[in-house]
Amino acid sequence: MLTITDKAVSVLSSLCAEQAASLRISVNAGSCSGIQYDMSLEDEPADNDEVLTFGALKVLVDPPSTMWLTGVKVDYVDEGEGAGFKFENPAQAKKCACTGKCG
Repeated sequence: MLTITDKAVSVLSSLCAEQAASLRISVNAGSCSGIQYDMSLEDEPADNDEVLTFGALKVLVDPPSTMWLTGVKVDYVDEGEGAGFKFENPAQAKKCACTGKCG
């Protein structure tokens, strides 16, 4: 379903351990650039969540997001002017072409 690189797991595990929380990854309807991924910390899973385990990291996924996360790889990138999490979805064909006017 979802792949998280070792580098991303390491960073996320540290963040979640500090807060004694699990990571929630969800998918929201996006703008013209397609779907948007959201990450947040939560204390407990909801009754219908799928709970994925990556080492010490627990990832919560709600049922509507499950199908959109199939084949997605989450990586942590620390290069250039910033660092952050990068979602790679090989099934996402549409990219924003509206010259920065996405809302």
